[in-house]
Amino acid sequence: MALLLGRGSAVEWLRRNRTIDVIQNRFALPYDSLEGSRRQFERFAAEELAPLTRPIQLVVWKQEDRRRTAVTDCHVLNIASGTYPAIRISRLLYCSTPELTFVQMANLLDEEQLLFLGMELCGRFGIDDGVFLRPQTTTPETLIAQAQDLPGVHGRSKALAVAPHIIAGAASPMEIALALILSTHREQGGYGLPVPELNHRLTVEGSARLIWDEDYITPDLLWANAKLAIEYDSELHHTAADRIAHDALRRNVLQELGYRVITVTTQHLRTPLQIERVARAVALALGREPELGDDEERTRRLSFQARMYHLGAHPEELLGILPHKKQPQRGWRARR
Repeated sequence: MALLLGRGSAVEWLRRNRTIDVIQNRFALPYDSLEGSRRQFERFAAEELAPLTRPIQLVVWKQEDRRRTAVTDCHVLNIASGTYPAIRISRLLYCSTPELTFVQMANLLDEEQLLFLGMELCGRFGIDDGVFLRPQTTTPETLIAQAQDLPGVHGRSKALAVAPHIIAGAASPMEIALALILSTHREQGGYGLPVPELNHRLTVEGSARLIWDEDYITPDLLWANAKLAIEYDSELHHTAADRIAHDALRRNVLQELGYRVITVTTQHLRTPLQIERVARAVALALGREPELGDDEERTRRLSFQARMYHLGAHPEELLGILPHKKQPQRGWRARR
């Protein structure tokens, strides 16, 4: 028998794992091997999963296998193929893949939250007592392909609607918030600006090689055709003098490569007037007139910005373990 982490517990485990080889250890787990009993959990996984929030979310095949205790909570996921895309943690313990987790979480999150989570799953960071960097573990295309292979599974339709809007490559939750505020369509509360590339590698050449030791540099947000980059400086980073110097050097390198650099801080993200000034500067640099809309659009934008900032500051709310409050569904339109 096997225990399969799902929903918020899968998100939490995926966030905490620092070893990319483990996440890539994929396995097709047969449905008849799933177990949801507390006895099995306490025998094989209680210590290994000690850091995860209780109750532990487990996937089971049949309704009669559902058991809810203070320690575990089971939910039914019936997949037509009879096997679950899983990551093998140990002999009897597995975690849903990022792709399967994305579809499961579509049942618990509204579209904005699911988009934020999708960008995290397609990002280059994890969360465990702070944000740490690691290689990207999945892509929006892979999320779409997995959802397409799960006919009849609840959450599939929402996952397929949201996944095409995911921007891959973020290196922190606040980068996700910033990218979404700037590029989400105006009808959803964003500024409707062109979608940036996140942490795209730029080759360091010419005179910039004199001040940078590496062969490439990765600006946080990039519009390559406009030679525009945004660097996000968190308050956490500013507690260390060496980090301040490093951030200044990054800006110098990008400027030496011919890019205009806009610096955004946490203060910008939580202050509507300041983020509006950033959006104006980005729009002008991209050759666009800033479009701020009427009072109704401004109100919608303030609400969206506050929500994105909150998710960036409190990514634990994306675990879907606490009772979910229904949010109005607005549907996602293609970005400009």
